[in-house]
Parts: sequence; C-alpha cells; structure tokens
Amino acid sequence: MSEGAAITPLTPETPAEAAARWFALRRRSADFIEEKQFADWLEADPANHRAYDEVSRSWDITALAATDPSVASMRAEALMARPPRQRDFSRLWGALATAALVLVVFTGVSVTYPGLIGKAGEVVAGSGEHEQIVLRTGVGERATATLEDGSTVVLNTNSILEINYSRLRRDVRLAAGQALFKVAHDAARPFVVAAANHEVVAIGTEFEVRLDGEKVRVALLQGRVRVEPIKPRGGPGRAGSVAFMAPGQQLVASAAGLEMKPANVRELVSWESGRVRFDNTRLVDAVAEMNRYSRTRILVDDPAAADVRITGAFRTGQSYSFAQTVSEAFPVEAEQHGETIRLRSRS
Repeated sequence: MSEGAAITPLTPETPAEAAARWFALRRRSADFIEEKQFADWLEADPANHRAYDEVSRSWDITALAATDPSVASMRAEALMARPPRQRDFSRLWGALATAALVLVVFTGVSVTYPGLIGKAGEVVAGSGEHEQIVLRTGVGERATATLEDGSTVVLNTNSILEINYSRLRRDVRLAAGQALFKVAHDAARPFVVAAANHEVVAIGTEFEVRLDGEKVRVALLQGRVRVEPIKPRGGPGRAGSVAFMAPGQQLVASAAGLEMKPANVRELVSWESGRVRFDNTRLVDAVAEMNRYSRTRILVDDPAAADVRITGAFRTGQSYSFAQTVSEAFPVEAEQHGETIRLRSRS
C-alpha cells in the first residue's frame, strides 16, 4: 500500500497516542533516522516524556497480568456498564494495555468497529447479528492477532484487515497490505479472505495474501485453498477462473486472470520474522520493498543503479543499513538528504 493511501487519524495525535505509536515502532527496531525523530519528539514536550513512560510501564505490566483471571471480569464489567451504543471504553485504556482486550495479542494494532478510525485500543460497539473488527498496522509495524475460533493472523507493515465472523462463514477482508493466516480447522464454517476482486477459501491451512492495488498474491504454506473471483450478489462467478492451490505454490490474481507457479513460500513470508529476502532482484524493486517498512525514503536516481541485481536478507525498517550494505557491495553510492537516501551509480 502506498503512503498516500494510508489512513491518518481524524484528529491530531495526543501525547498518549504518539507515545503508543513510537513504542510500537521502536519495538520492531527503528532505524537511526527514526530514533533521531523519536528523540526530538521526546524532548519537545515534558508531556511526551510522561506519556512514553506510562506506555512502557503498561507494557511491562502486560506480561505479568495477561493471565490474571480478574482481566476477564474487568472486561465483562465494562461491557455491561453502558448500553451498546454508549460504550466508549476510554476508562479501560489501562486495562486494555494490561490484558490484550478483544482476544488480540498486539503491538501497534488499532482495534476499531465500522465507521471508526480511532485511538489505539479504542473500541466502539457495533450492532446486528455480529460485529466487525478492524485490525490496522502502521508503516514498519507487524502484529499478531488471535481470532475467536483460534485462527491467527499476522499483519505486515501498513495493513488493514476487516473481520466479519458469522455462524455460517468466517469472513475477513484484506483492505490493504499483507497478512499471513493460520486457520483453525472447521469443516462446517469455511474461512474466506477477500482481497480486491478475488477471494481465498480455506478450511484449515496456512497461507499468505498480499494486496498491491488490484493485484492479489497468494502463497500457500500448508493445506489447500481455492482462489476465485468474488461472486456478484445473486449471480455466478466467471467460468474457468477458479484455481486450487497446493503447498509451495504462489498465485497472482489480476485483471488478466490467474497465474500460478512454484515458489519458495517460506522466503516470501520471511517478513514475519522481520526480514525481507531478495534473490537476483533489481535494486529498484528491492528498494520499493524496503520502502514499505520505513518512512525514510530510498530513491534510485539513475537507470544503471536501478538495474543492479542484489541477493541477500535484510532487516525490515533498516533503510540506512540496507543502503550502506548495497553501496559497499556494488558500484553504487548512497547519499543522505534529510529523511531521504539517494542511491546512484558510483562514477
């Protein structure tokens, strides 16, 4: 997802909101430019210091209190305290940080309900047969969520996932970014991931879905899935456009149709451990991938540098280290200009 498409808060960040964002960013290893930005923010206002200390203390408490039986009773009491449309949960921010509310074990994830882009940890009750949960990560963040059926999802950088469970289906929609799913087996209730104009149907399996505009990439690690166009309401899908995947395959779905081929799927999901891997990849394409994980922009200034081929594993979010490594291994020089790093052929 491009930066221009990222969802921004509806109101300016409070010190508490900014502190939560910085805490999540630094837990996944911010690069030196981001650390300098953090230091500047910290020194700009004493309230920032206090807010960050509070977030750090809350996180430390989490490890001690996450299994406390009182957590469940706190949540139940808060849920019953107000009518559904009046619950604001603002008084439960401390309990949220302590207890991983709403069955989500998270770092840098916002949990919201329909129509709300809210503060970290803010929950507003929905209505109807079931409620929609939206999980969201910022640039450079990763998060793991445990869903009500025991399935888990790992969100990569700058991703948005909408969860709609009902009695008949487990529906989720990848609205932006990339996610790795480990689906709990339930033959009576298929797990369906919608992304752009296609959906991936599974019962119990492990697979990754990445969304780039209208192009959807699916990588299957275990089990079996079916990929097909989303059917128009009340109508059949397009004939001949359904594909069944086996482990070790990658499928790309676009307006041109479905393309499936063997792939090293474990390498494709190396981002789960905080690394990206390149194998004889054009520098310009590797830079585009690295830019997904940091607000520090890397630019490739000339065609000769763009076509340099690189192979290796790099930590996500470490833009400067990546640029420095490339400049040492190839005839490319790196120049820093503020928050931008430019790569060009060495004369």
